[in-house]
Amino acid sequence: MENNNTNENHSVKWLHAKENIFIDEKILDWHNIVRGIYGIFIKCIGENKKCVYVGRSISIYDRMFNSENGHIAKMKEKEHFISELNKASEDSQIKVFIEILEEVDFEFDDYHKDMQRLASAENYYIDRYQSRNQSLNQVPEGTKMTKEEWEVRKNASYNL
Repeated sequence: MENNNTNENHSVKWLHAKENIFIDEKILDWHNIVRGIYGIFIKCIGENKKCVYVGRSISIYDRMFNSENGHIAKMKEKEHFISELNKASEDSQIKVFIEILEEVDFEFDDYHKDMQRLASAENYYIDRYQSRNQSLNQVPEGTKMTKEEWEVRKNASYNL
């Protein structure tokens, strides 16, 4: 008989063994799913804590621990797209903090409005941290221009 109170997720077990990765306890409660905005922060010795990523999810737990694309799962495998998080999986001097920035509850008034409220909240926090030169590896969904195309246009505009 299966015990529903024991989390058998391998990434959760890996996380509990790490002394330099701290996650909001509400995220770890897989029985009470949190929908909202989360931030991933790092702090290296002698530096201020900085935001490296802001995200949104209808289940922050799943976004962290899903074996295919979860942030913690990717860190565990050293395959995260943010290289500092891969380094932190090996270097205990790099502290990682995963925090809920805002819970965005369903209002169930309209599907599109519920989804937009979540996206708008995420954009608010991305704007907030990017204004501080943090969380700079993020672009809006639907961005059709690559960074390389942007560089070409930037250089062309200087030559006008």
